Amino acid sequence: MSSLNQYKIIDISEIMNYVENPRHDVGSNEIDTIKKLVNKVGSQYMYNLAKDIYENGLLGSNLPVLVYDPNKGKYIVYEGNRRVACLKFLNNPEILTSIDKSLMQRIENLKKEDKANYSNKINCYITSEEEALLIMERTHSGEDKGRGLKAWSSKEKGVFESRRKKKSPIELVIADQNEKFLNEDITQKISYTTIRRFFNNREIKKALGIDEEFSNIDKNKIIKINFLIDKAIEESNRNGLSLTRLFNKAREIEDFFLPLIKEKEEDTNSSIKRKEEVTTVSHHDNKPKEEQDEGLLIDGIKSSGINLKESDGVGIKKGNNQQVKSLKISLKKDENKFYYTNQTIDLNEKIEIEHKDLFEPQLLRIECSDLVLVNGIIQPDNIPGEYSITFKYYMDNTFEYTYWQDSLKIVIKAMKAPFIVPKQQTVLSETFYKKYYENLQFEHSDKIKSLLYFLTYENKNGKYSPFLNIVSRMFLEYTFRLYASKVLKEDNHSIDIKSKSLQGFIDYCLYFARKKYIKMQ
Repeated sequence: MSSLNQYKIIDISEIMNYVENPRHDVGSNEIDTIKKLVNKVGSQYMYNLAKDIYENGLLGSNLPVLVYDPNKGKYIVYEGNRRVACLKFLNNPEILTSIDKSLMQRIENLKKEDKANYSNKINCYITSEEEALLIMERTHSGEDKGRGLKAWSSKEKGVFESRRKKKSPIELVIADQNEKFLNEDITQKISYTTIRRFFNNREIKKALGIDEEFSNIDKNKIIKINFLIDKAIEESNRNGLSLTRLFNKAREIEDFFLPLIKEKEEDTNSSIKRKEEVTTVSHHDNKPKEEQDEGLLIDGIKSSGINLKESDGVGIKKGNNQQVKSLKISLKKDENKFYYTNQTIDLNEKIEIEHKDLFEPQLLRIECSDLVLVNGIIQPDNIPGEYSITFKYYMDNTFEYTYWQDSLKIVIKAMKAPFIVPKQQTVLSETFYKKYYENLQFEHSDKIKSLLYFLTYENKNGKYSPFLNIVSRMFLEYTFRLYASKVLKEDNHSIDIKSKSLQGFIDYCLYFARKKYIKMQ
């Protein structure tokens, strides 16, 4: 069997860390490489990984990738440097003596715990350097259009956690129940992690009456949660701060939400009381006809003599003369058939309201699960297409009964980028040219001036583009020769010797330029 592309159990003492690990500067030896790795990753992170390996061992599905180095007579770990380093700590904590004594002490204390579940002999994948580098690239280059590892979203992490522990996190429960009861994706207006931050707060859960298993999050609680989220978004927009910055601490969340929850609870109790009054209105067959007919018409529906207040959001009766104001809502005819992806579209402007004094904005819901909507405003950069938007106005703050509903279709088209004639690109700017051209007055300055002119006005992508590197090099060399002769007072022979390596010559000039600058400071 070939020594390449095989799985093999290797003792940790036979493995060396990769001195050219992209995570850190090149190491000079094994200890220096580990030191650079610890400093780059951080002691706490390295300890967390070492503790996990100590208690659970290495993951069998993700093996270290090794390449055998015949000159050293050992294997070099290309993929898995942190894991191998941690195993070395566990095998011999003293290697940390000159690296991090505090980490060494923590590893020694960890080893005193009777939880060891690891081995110094580890299963590895042995391959060539070429394949090892490809594996490193695939592992650490992100999703890479599907070629690399795809990270889980916050919701996917929550789903995994719920299936693993047989208990869903509160943010997943809220998102699922919101989809179930309101048929909308709550994460379109608030991030998954922010839902957790808001509603996993102990005081907020207590105020909302959410149990420890989150099993009693019903429709009413989902409506309250949406109400709180909308209020938080309004506050965020008003202050010009993101939700996470505005509500950064538990106390800030509690101070904002708890009064709102109390206010919402009072509104709900008031609404329930009014409905109970409706159901207990006595029959009035024996009343005079004018009393039987007395009542409020709301879009043609008689209110059975109930004197609804303006705060009910639907209408108001004025005195005994039967004058009635009725809230009427409708959608304007949308004359603009098309919008573009770079626009914001205020859907509130599509609504016509009669008797605006009866209209309560918080009872209006504008919904479209496929669009990014914030407070009734479509945000830019949605996907082009045709969308159906639902407008709902509720009877009261319980959001149980709909007073008015309608829908509107809009078409969003991709915005064509205007054609812009690309500006000619040159090596040197015209500002640089104007500043220095006339000041170049010395023997043989015509050479450097002609190079200066050419690099300022010749298109980098024009017909002379193949020669620009040569001309740029000539300009650099002449410029630094001039600096060496005029400022550093070097003779021509000395300059000729030093300029054989242009990079070395420039470094030489810059060294003295820096020293001169420091003296001037």
